[in-house]
Amino acid sequence: MKTLIFNLVAVLVLFVLGCQENSVTDPLLTESADKIQLDDNYKHGTIDLQRMLKDPRPIGNSFYRVLGQIEYRISSGNAETNSEEHNLSVRLSVDADLQYFCSVCSPSYEDDLAGFLSEVSVENVAVAGNSVTLLEKTYRIEGRDDGMLLKFRFFVTTGEMKLSAVWLALENQSVNATTKY
Repeated sequence: MKTLIFNLVAVLVLFVLGCQENSVTDPLLTESADKIQLDDNYKHGTIDLQRMLKDPRPIGNSFYRVLGQIEYRISSGNAETNSEEHNLSVRLSVDADLQYFCSVCSPSYEDDLAGFLSEVSVENVAVAGNSVTLLEKTYRIEGRDDGMLLKFRFFVTTGEMKLSAVWLALENQSVNATTKY
């Protein structure tokens, strides 16, 4: 009987010890990890891209479908929040596919992939007071031989970023953005 009670107590102790967190596998915290804090002026968001864009080449009724998203992160470089001008760092991460769109066929997500875009960029933007600043970005579409570009126009404030226009252009072509997003 003594050995039965002793074995039950031993099993119970082993069970309790086995259920405790193992400090050996806990991640190590370094001094630099303790210093990481998010700035109060840190803003982020995602802009979905689902848009039909006109082919910049003068070919009849030709279009492309842009599918993807833009992730942005805005952080302020100002130490003072009462400053008249805010120096912002805007990080853009763009991932999008460009598909040829047949204007006489029914739309299909299986249309030919005509190019893609996967790029990260950081821009410094100055925003005066509570105003809006325009930011234009141009990205080369990968997987194409004609130098087609995807251009964006953003409205940037200290708290958010909105897509104003998006259009396709060729490298040596000056086209104004007429497509509102």
